[in-house]
Amino acid sequence: MLNLFEIMQNAQGGNAYNNLANQFGIGPEQAQKAVEALLPAFSLGLQQQTQTLEGWQNILASLGQAQTSAKFFDSDGDGIPDHLENEGQNALGTMFGTAETTQRVAQQAAQFAGLPAAMMQQMLPVIASMVMGGLFKGAMNGGLGGLLASMMQGAAMGGGMGGGLAGGMAGGMPGGMGSILGGMFGQPVPQQPQPGNMFETILGGFFGGRAPQPQPAPQDPVAAGLEMLKGMFQTGQEVHTTQMDALQQIFRQVTQR
Repeated sequence: MLNLFEIMQNAQGGNAYNNLANQFGIGPEQAQKAVEALLPAFSLGLQQQTQTLEGWQNILASLGQAQTSAKFFDSDGDGIPDHLENEGQNALGTMFGTAETTQRVAQQAAQFAGLPAAMMQQMLPVIASMVMGGLFKGAMNGGLGGLLASMMQGAAMGGGMGGGLAGGMAGGMPGGMGSILGGMFGQPVPQQPQPGNMFETILGGFFGGRAPQPQPAPQDPVAAGLEMLKGMFQTGQEVHTTQMDALQQIFRQVTQR
């Protein structure tokens, strides 16, 4: 299972840092430091979103719109695809919620990376798009391909991501999305009756035998995919305590409002 750091190492055939350096006129080491300054913030933002049903909706909706970001993730870095800025800003909205949080993250990361805050602000949507592209590919390969394909199809037909996902929360998505997410947050999940041999059960009770025990149902592939995706939200490398404290303070102040 990949984490955010490994996603960026693999982005654009392993040339993401060099491509970022060329695009923004800095050295590859500075580009890597900029990425490493942002990944803990991405991780905190994504993990915070997984604490609520609405947050998971936002993540899945953003992934359902990340086809261009996935192409950018796989590209050789020559040029920026059309609409990448929009996808990058959507990704930042999913991770951070507000433009103010994004700005504060950029300022904090700029200090850690030793780069101007204005440059970090410009790099944020580009790096966020690479990360979202890597997460999209991981989700497609990890059991969520059917779900994302359904969402993309619904959006293409004019339903929009929000409407399609809202319908999914009512149980219409592949894999019983509403039941799966409801179970993750402690809401009752309807249990399906287990098939069995009623005659054998009755006779077993009469003659002191043990009734057959129901076998646990195999884990739904969508639920497994969500757990896998959540694991990918880990930063993947040690984060300096000072940096983490500053990021946590940013997110704490935002959530307390």
